[in-house]
Amino acid sequence: MTRKPPSSTVEAAANAYIQARRGRAAIRPAPSAGIAAEKVLRPLARRFGVGVEQLREHWPEIVGSRLAQWSSPEALQRSGGIHTLVIRARGPAGAVIQAESRKILERVGTFSGKQAPTRIRVIQGAAQAPAARTRSAANDKMTRQQSSSQVSETVETSAEARLLSALDRMSRSIKARDGH
Repeated sequence: MTRKPPSSTVEAAANAYIQARRGRAAIRPAPSAGIAAEKVLRPLARRFGVGVEQLREHWPEIVGSRLAQWSSPEALQRSGGIHTLVIRARGPAGAVIQAESRKILERVGTFSGKQAPTRIRVIQGAAQAPAARTRSAANDKMTRQQSSSQVSETVETSAEARLLSALDRMSRSIKARDGH
């Protein structure tokens, strides 16, 4: 039988073998898409100003929480040298938005820089409120598994409560018609 060489000799031979036959270096991972997009979008943002999404995100900070509940920025229109901010306001809040237009334009100007809108156009309609603000505590507690008595006892102010109540009334009328 042959004797095994000492481990240090085997390790040295293995290291020499690996070093002699080493493959190519690993390929670097692809650069982050966010970094590449930022390189493209940053000059465009400086040239054209902020977009509607940034305004929508910071809308309560720009106009205040009271007006933010009633309105949301809809679009930025640019034609000629005129920049117009289109705001969708709920019901009579359009008149309040028009009355506060100078203050709103100043705040939007400080937020968006030199490409700020110079005019406001108000459209009446349902404003897009952030999801966290549209849901009230009553909506959070209401579940689809609530019984018909619980739904009919609650004040039907939310759309979900009205829908559940209407479905409950419809099921009771069908059961009464069929004799159940």
